[in-house]
Amino acid sequence: MLTLSELGEISGEEGDFSVTIIQHPRYVDTEKCIACGMCAEKCPKKVEDVYNEKLIKRKAIYVPYSQAVPLKYAIDADSCIYFKNGKCKACEKFCPSGAINFDDTEKTITLNVGSIILALGFRSFDPGRADNYRYCGRPDVVTSMEFERILSATGPYGGHLVRPSSKRTKKQTEKQPKKIAWLQCVGSRETNRCGNGYCSSVCCMYAVKQTIMAKEHAGEPLDCAIFYMDMRTQGKDFDRYYEKAKLNGVRFIPS
Repeated sequence: MLTLSELGEISGEEGDFSVTIIQHPRYVDTEKCIACGMCAEKCPKKVEDVYNEKLIKRKAIYVPYSQAVPLKYAIDADSCIYFKNGKCKACEKFCPSGAINFDDTEKTITLNVGSIILALGFRSFDPGRADNYRYCGRPDVVTSMEFERILSATGPYGGHLVRPSSKRTKKQTEKQPKKIAWLQCVGSRETNRCGNGYCSSVCCMYAVKQTIMAKEHAGEPLDCAIFYMDMRTQGKDFDRYYEKAKLNGVRFIPS
């Protein structure tokens, strides 16, 4: 497993490929790093945590999440104070194992492999372009991925169901929502605003799942409503799960 790496060049043929991989510097020696977290604790620089959908901040030296493999810290050179102005090095000063290496450089690795898997991935739809939903103007309007992180025990709020607007400053008191609405088909089945005329196929079921999980996480009765065009529950026992959500008090509103 090669982390912080990207594909450079491929040559050869099926069963005998020569692959060039560019491995970017971590600035932390993985052999020495014991993942104690002292470096991140002492680091003064905070940046947006992309893994947690920018709901909270992380340090310039970090692990993306607690189950990361390998569980070793890395320095974000684009945010690090030392790489920007040549000062700080707090992480190096407090690291108990001497794992920080600011002189780390990019490496080129050549491998011979028999086969290659092409995994393109995807980009989530940005609802900011649909101004009628006020996603950019109101912190309590979140995407499905952001809500997944809110519900997660390793997420920005430790799995507690709270309104993001109540976490803006340390002085504010956490507030749990009393009502949550799920708006379906934002970014799909729409040729006017986004050009995606197709059904995303997974949104109905993860919305239903999120309503059930939200009710379980809530410390008091929670009103959950899903506003939908069509409920597409095309999978084994999916419709049964949908009916279970209805019995649990989730409201399904055609709209």
